[in-house]
Amino acid sequence: MFNLPFNKKTAPENLIENSSNCIVLDIGTEVLKGMLFSMDSLGVNVKRISRIHQQEHAMKSGIIRNLDTVLENCKLCVEELTDDIPEEQIPKYVIMGIAGEYVQGVSIVVNYQREENYQLEVTEKEEERIISKVKSKIEEGGKQDLSQRIGLQYEDIDILHITATGTEIGGMPVNSLVGYTGKDVKLHFYASFAPKTYVEALKKVADSLNLNLLGIVSQPFAVARAFSGSSDSDFNAIFIDIGGGTTDIAVVEKGNITETKMFGFGGRVFTKEISKLLNSDYRHAEQQKIKYTEKELTKDLSQKIQKISYNTAKLWMKTLKAALDSCDDVDVFPSQIYLCGGGSLLPEIKEVMIEFPWKQLLPFPLVPQIKIFKPELLSNINDSSGKLKHVYDITPASLAKFAYDQEMEKMGINIVGGN
Repeated sequence: MFNLPFNKKTAPENLIENSSNCIVLDIGTEVLKGMLFSMDSLGVNVKRISRIHQQEHAMKSGIIRNLDTVLENCKLCVEELTDDIPEEQIPKYVIMGIAGEYVQGVSIVVNYQREENYQLEVTEKEEERIISKVKSKIEEGGKQDLSQRIGLQYEDIDILHITATGTEIGGMPVNSLVGYTGKDVKLHFYASFAPKTYVEALKKVADSLNLNLLGIVSQPFAVARAFSGSSDSDFNAIFIDIGGGTTDIAVVEKGNITETKMFGFGGRVFTKEISKLLNSDYRHAEQQKIKYTEKELTKDLSQKIQKISYNTAKLWMKTLKAALDSCDDVDVFPSQIYLCGGGSLLPEIKEVMIEFPWKQLLPFPLVPQIKIFKPELLSNINDSSGKLKHVYDITPASLAKFAYDQEMEKMGINIVGGN
C-alpha cells in the first residue's frame, strides 16, 4: 500500500510497536462516531466507542455545515473516549473519514515496462522508484479530471490518499515486486480526491482537538478494504454504506476496488418524511424511526411508518440504480451486496432491493444476494469494548483498519492481497 498523506503531522513514532492509543472520528450527518483504539502486530484493538447525535443544522450530505457545532460535538466525543485515562495513555493521533458527492475515488490500473535489466530481480529501490513515478502521474491526472468533473480549480482540490491495491509482474499477482524478475508490471491503485474546503474543515477539527492527523480517508474505500477477504484475488462484491446524509458505494472485482460512488440520499430523508407524517419535529421523528426499526411502536403507528418508509426506499433505490449506472469501469456487477450504516436497519431498504429487477435494468448476470456487513466480518479487528455490535459502527472500525494497514506498510510489512 502506498499512501500520500497531505498533512505533514504524520506519526514519527511507531504506533504498532508502542501500542499507542489513537482516535477515529467518523463525523456522520446524523451521528458522530468515535473510537479509541490501539494497534499491534495482529491488528486493531477497539477499546472504547462513543456516539454523539448531531444537531440537524450541523451537517449536510456528509459535509460539515456548522464548524463550531461539529467541533463541540467532537470535543464531547473525545472527552467520553478519554475519560479517566492516565495522562501517558492520552491519544495524540486521529484518523478521519470523509464522504459526500464531491469526494471522488478512482481505480487506476497502470501498465509499466522495465526497460533495462528486466531479467534481474526487482530491488526495494527500484520498486520505490516505479511507485513514485506512477504516483506523480496519478496526482496530476486525477486532480485535473476532478476539476473538470465538478467545476473546481486545480489548486482547490486535495489528494486524500493514493493506495496500491494490487501488483502483478509477468502476469503473476504478487504482494510486492521485490525479488521477482520480469518485464511487464501491472499496478492497481485507488486514488481519492476531495475539494480543499472539505479537507480544511476536517484539519481544523483535528488542530482544535490538538490531535495529529494520520489521514483523511474515503469512507467507501475503507469499508470495502476492511471486510475479511476483500483483497483476495477471487473476491467480488458491492458494499453499500447507508448513512444519515449520504449513501456510499464501493465495487470490488477480483480483490481490487474498481469504483466508488457517493450520493446525498440517506436516513435523514426517511426521518423528514416521517416528520411530515406525524406532524412532529425532526428529533422526535428520528426517535420514532429508531423505535420502528427496533419494533417498539404500536401496530397502527408501525404500519403508517412502514408505508412511508417503503415509498421513500423506492426513491432511494432509483437513486442507487442511477449511481450504479454511472459506474463506467464496471462491465458486469458482482452477485453479492453487503449493507452497513444506520440506514440499513430500515427493513424497507432490503425489501425494495429484493424486489428490484436487477438483471433487467443493470448488468447483473445473477440476481445479487443482499447481506448485512456485520462487525464479525471485519478483518484484523479485536473488540475489547464489548460495544462493537452494530452495522453503524462498521465505518469507524474500517477507518481504524486503514490506519493499521498504513502503519504496517511503514514497517515494511506489505498487506496488499492479505488480511
